[in-house]
Amino acid sequence: MTARRTHIVGAGIAGLSAALATTEEGGEAVLYEAAPQAGGRCRTIRSANGFSHDNGTHVLLTANRNALSLLKSIGARDRWIEPERKGLPLYDLPTKVMHRVGLSPWSWLRPSRRPNGLGIADLLRLLRLAFPAQECSVASIIGDRPIMNSLIGPLTVAVLNTPPSTASARRLGCALRRLMWPRAGRLLVARNGLSEDLIQPAIETLQGRGVPLLAGQRLRNLLTNGERVIGLSLTDRTIALGPEDRVILALPPYEIERLLPAVPVPQRFEAILNVHFRLPGLDEPRFIGFTGGLTQWLLVRQDHVGVTISAADSAVLDSAADLAALVWREIAPTLGDLGLDASPDKQPEARVVKEKRATIRQDVTPLPQPPLRPLANLALAGDWIGSMPATIESAVISGTEAVAALLHTPLTGASASRHPALRREDAA
Repeated sequence: MTARRTHIVGAGIAGLSAALATTEEGGEAVLYEAAPQAGGRCRTIRSANGFSHDNGTHVLLTANRNALSLLKSIGARDRWIEPERKGLPLYDLPTKVMHRVGLSPWSWLRPSRRPNGLGIADLLRLLRLAFPAQECSVASIIGDRPIMNSLIGPLTVAVLNTPPSTASARRLGCALRRLMWPRAGRLLVARNGLSEDLIQPAIETLQGRGVPLLAGQRLRNLLTNGERVIGLSLTDRTIALGPEDRVILALPPYEIERLLPAVPVPQRFEAILNVHFRLPGLDEPRFIGFTGGLTQWLLVRQDHVGVTISAADSAVLDSAADLAALVWREIAPTLGDLGLDASPDKQPEARVVKEKRATIRQDVTPLPQPPLRPLANLALAGDWIGSMPATIESAVISGTEAVAALLHTPLTGASASRHPALRREDAA
């Protein structure tokens, strides 16, 4: 392959994936990032007082083959571990009962891992959800069944960040079909943290391939000539592009709208709320789900615990102090059961992270889809592009597909078509 330079704007997962794919066969790449560090939403936040925590409780499933392949390519696969080998613990706050559930139907062969209330009729509903005949909401297929609370509801908000009452059955079906494979439903977390176990190994791999990362460089404008990008106007410099240079914008929809106003992008978003508490934890991570309250997911690490609440549009309007107090009261008894010093009346130091535009809203309303190549030498990447759920897996795939679109099509004339079927469904 002839070496050429690909300018990748955005060093989140999609941008890192694009840079890795570009350099796999000897291509040159440059990464630009507006923030002081790479990672986007998948990063560890560090503070001056030593309280460090991930942005949120990001997880992978063993069905996420593209994300796991990326981890292998950067030498970090063994850093992602399975904290709950006996099935995902789900604690019901109203009844104060915990049970374990398997995420793959194969695991349900063990009665101890079946979702509460699962019946024969539910298996037919789940099959319809995995292969929906038409677009509809998740709730319209499952109905008021016990498995909505014991499995499908938590899974929907975790995967789609959208309430089941409005969430897209087709998008969730993409994930459910992948979970049908044996051992596809094992849940993995970063042993030490997202920056240490994902972002930093990726950056080090790219540095070994000669890829520079220019942080603090926001793309102000695209300089174009007809259907081509000829330059990038950044925070403190302008980059002139050569005739063979290419550009990948691995940015959120609202940034694409700012830079390319004629390109259609999603306009509606869902919030995610994360609450982190600083306290001595456990030597090995634990991951626990909650139902019936505000808390949804709890990740216990050595020096803190993190809580994630998805589809949190209403919760983010509350004060940080009130949110932290409520979440602490909900999780303290469970932390006590794990052997931690966690009195409901003694809340430790807390940090609340509100992401009002964490992901696109993935409901039954058709989403605007931009062309993969809106300009002849420019492609788009991001977890929001295509028909799959907006996850780490989707971001990884989008990065590699953007590279492929630029390498395997002529540089004359922009491509207005999407990639086949909007997104290959080769992973959940």
